[in-house]
Amino acid sequence: MSLEPGDRPKLRNIEPIPVMVDGRQAIGLKDPLQLRDEIVCVPREMLPVLAMLDGRHSLRDIQLELTRQTGQLVFIDDLVTALGRLDEACLLEGERFRGAYDSKVADYRKGPCRASSHAGVSYSADPEALRAELASYFIQDGGPGIPDFASNDRRPVGLIAPHIDLRAGGRCFAQGYHALAAGRPSDVYVILGTGHAGVEGVFTATTLDFKTPLGTVETDREFIGALTAELGRDPAAEEILHATEHVIEFQVVFLQYLFSGRHKFTIVPILCSLSHHLFGGDPAFESGRETFSSFCRALKACCDGSPRSICFIASADLDHIGPRYGDDFIPHQGTVSEALRKDTELLSTLERCDVDAFVRGVARENDERRICGFSPITTMLHTMDATEGEVLALDFATVDDRNSFVSFTSMIFH
Repeated sequence: MSLEPGDRPKLRNIEPIPVMVDGRQAIGLKDPLQLRDEIVCVPREMLPVLAMLDGRHSLRDIQLELTRQTGQLVFIDDLVTALGRLDEACLLEGERFRGAYDSKVADYRKGPCRASSHAGVSYSADPEALRAELASYFIQDGGPGIPDFASNDRRPVGLIAPHIDLRAGGRCFAQGYHALAAGRPSDVYVILGTGHAGVEGVFTATTLDFKTPLGTVETDREFIGALTAELGRDPAAEEILHATEHVIEFQVVFLQYLFSGRHKFTIVPILCSLSHHLFGGDPAFESGRETFSSFCRALKACCDGSPRSICFIASADLDHIGPRYGDDFIPHQGTVSEALRKDTELLSTLERCDVDAFVRGVARENDERRICGFSPITTMLHTMDATEGEVLALDFATVDDRNSFVSFTSMIFH
């Protein structure tokens, strides 16, 4: 990339993670699309630069602002060198990123299926070891036990389950899937998951089947074809985002464990990316509001018009609190207790299936607890026909040595 002082570089939607380099704190820039293998690390002092890489500030703007902040002259050539590293790693919008992206999309679509991306990382890659691992979440202390399949005549129409690493949230997953398996099974599971890499068009499905160590689950192309007809556009336009995203994969593993050999089903995998700002009156979000509304209408029409039974699954975590997520304090037990109390209040709105109250609750705090399951939960509540929900579990997991934590829940809907 050849940069000029008037150019306005834009950083892609990447995940900053705290790292240590040569004994010093730094920022690792993790690419959710994994277009390059390496994680680029930059000094913490570069954070002001990263914040201005929004496509609106020119190199000259950045130079002047950094000079003002530091009191030292910042040279354009130094900025160009630093941004060149980001461009080489495909972290900036531009020709290099677009070429790598298009190549990865082509390779993904040529594949016979969406291969497991987290086997051997978040759960065992060996089928028998994985079955034993999943069973342990049901039968360990505090687990719900192995479900008595289809023992309840009611058919669940929705489930909220975590998407945290299985080894951190396994028991909470088990609580949700125990309730799901105890009810009458569905023919199609529409799995809505948070798109952590961001979804430019708010939603994206994929047409590829999902493969895990437990086998391959068929993605329902007939349903996606009907969704395409309802929308008048391709609902899988950004399906490459599914390649490395774990949120659908984790739910598929549990569905396979419970239903393989017992009940045939298909899935409709959909990633979502939206915020509470979409539901206010700000005209800046008008386009996003219309995209959200039209997609939910089309999805609901496909469900209503299908002769098959359909259940929604929202793959959703709740709070993300602590230094790992940008907070300037170290959480303690009181922090956790207060977060879980607020979670309980918020989940009560979902038990009433009051999606408007849920959205207002998140907006009232300006999402200060970073509820990353907002997108799939809100979409599910706007689309499924449910009259009541039940909280089955609420838990949390510490994710680093500075007490940063994530909370998560399991809920069943009828």
